[in-house]
Amino acid sequence: MTTNEKIARIRQLMARDQVQAVIIPSGDPHMSEYFSEHWKTRRFVSGFTGSGGTYVITENASGLWVDGRYYVQAEKQIADSEAVLFRASEPDCPTFSQYLLDNLAPNSVVGLNGKLFSLSMMEQMQQLFAQKGITLNIQADYGNDIWEDRPAEEYTPAYYFDEKYCGKSAAQKLSEVRDALAKQGCDALVVGRLDNSNWLFNVRANDIPNSPIAISYGFVSGDQAVLFTALSRVSAQAAEQLAKNGVTLREYEDIYPFLSSLQTDAHVLCDPDEVNYLLYNQMQNNSHLTLVKGVDPIPMMKAVKNETEIANTRLAYLKDGCAEAEFYGWLFEALEKGETVTEWKCSQKIAEFRAQQKHYVSESFTAIIAYRENAAMMHYAPLPQACSTIERENMLLNDSGGQYLEGTTDTTRTFAVGPITDEERRDFTNALKGVIALSRQRFLAGSTGSDLDTICRGQIWKEGLNYRCGTGHSVSFVGNVHEGPHALNSRNTTRMRPGMVVTDEPGVYETDLVGIRIENELVCVHKADNQYGTFLGFEPLTFVPIATSPILPGVLDKDEIAWLNDYHRQVFAKLAPHLNDEERSWLAEKCAAIGC
Repeated sequence: MTTNEKIARIRQLMARDQVQAVIIPSGDPHMSEYFSEHWKTRRFVSGFTGSGGTYVITENASGLWVDGRYYVQAEKQIADSEAVLFRASEPDCPTFSQYLLDNLAPNSVVGLNGKLFSLSMMEQMQQLFAQKGITLNIQADYGNDIWEDRPAEEYTPAYYFDEKYCGKSAAQKLSEVRDALAKQGCDALVVGRLDNSNWLFNVRANDIPNSPIAISYGFVSGDQAVLFTALSRVSAQAAEQLAKNGVTLREYEDIYPFLSSLQTDAHVLCDPDEVNYLLYNQMQNNSHLTLVKGVDPIPMMKAVKNETEIANTRLAYLKDGCAEAEFYGWLFEALEKGETVTEWKCSQKIAEFRAQQKHYVSESFTAIIAYRENAAMMHYAPLPQACSTIERENMLLNDSGGQYLEGTTDTTRTFAVGPITDEERRDFTNALKGVIALSRQRFLAGSTGSDLDTICRGQIWKEGLNYRCGTGHSVSFVGNVHEGPHALNSRNTTRMRPGMVVTDEPGVYETDLVGIRIENELVCVHKADNQYGTFLGFEPLTFVPIATSPILPGVLDKDEIAWLNDYHRQVFAKLAPHLNDEERSWLAEKCAAIGC
């Protein structure tokens, strides 16, 4: 079926049930950014393959809402359908809920799957729609109703994640969570998000592509800790280790009857942003439970990495740096020999080099190998039948990463594979200046992601340019490559703390021309205490050469050049002992000091 044919079938179901609009989000019942194929309904209906976005269908119109990362990609992928693109990052763009309020008649009905919306989102829509008497049908899952060959959930073998990697046992984490609940006057917590339950119970699997995640829910009270997941995939050894940590196992779908049948009076903490609406409704129907809306303590706990996690992450990046060095050595040799090299082939080769590293699990996301104008699409991914051949000119962007038992990596490098313009050199150099600025910055404790975002972005603003995304995101420890609560963007109000890791990735993106991004992962560290307070800063976790040939002469100042030369000395010292002679020679060339 074409997208328009799918829309027509959904409208038939809407007419049958007297529903005037349908909302199809990107997500699963756990409010995940990354989720299984089973829940990629918005992609199925719309034809847009990006990871984020919301699709809306009314009786006579349809639209796709995406943020600035996806403008170019989305516009191309929905061009053959009736849908209109809504650029959600632009200040004059209405939200999809405001659009529905403006365009639906009073007393209309909006259909959706209540499992796929958080409590906070549902309450916001209900409050807004009340202005015109618009109601919600939370069982109208029409996108999935017409998806005849919808993939089933895949439950892969689950294992207990050893403390030698993550630093704390599940029992220790449960004790800390219970202490945090007591401080909020609560007796229990429903754990809705996948990354939270996997972190809390020290469980991992491979249920979601590129994320070592076990699909699960959790429940914690003073005398219970229950992990809800598919029991058939939990090994006897893992079950025994969980039991030793005070964890009981139950089937995944048992979360709903379990919450309905609890007989003990309890104040249950529910994070409105993390618990899906149907799950909240289930608890509301149990008179023994008093639901307390508040902030789940787990995201902040896992955001501040412990010493074991940080040490292991450094080891993961050492492995990753070696794999990247091997990849670039292969790439430039292949190009010198005149071999045909495509973006797709590069994406396969970088994965192969990572897979040769000990304790490799998977990629951490679909590799973004983007040549020339393809790099202007921030989340572009090549396909075997749809990719560019790399020539000896212009620029190539490699944004990729790996999952290892020691940590999760995410690195971007952009480099010239042949002649480039002075404008491209300028853009590359200004992106590099942004990377260096944040890497060197000291800041007062209490500074937020919003405060730090402008340190990088300011280097791009000076040229009258901007990038339509955040400067950086938090990275999990052997989990989702994106996590919260901290990030570097204009909206983030989380205070940076020692032990938090974040990416530093400013860029320049010119539609149909070029995309440039340089990305290092940083760990926040204590720097100094004085009469003005506590100062924090960053140390790099990523050690991969940054291209120097695209740098525009005379733009970097002497301190920036000193930082870059020192960084490359560290890169060589860390990676060289693990490479062969040919690879070491390539690394020495790329890490050579530059002058003013």
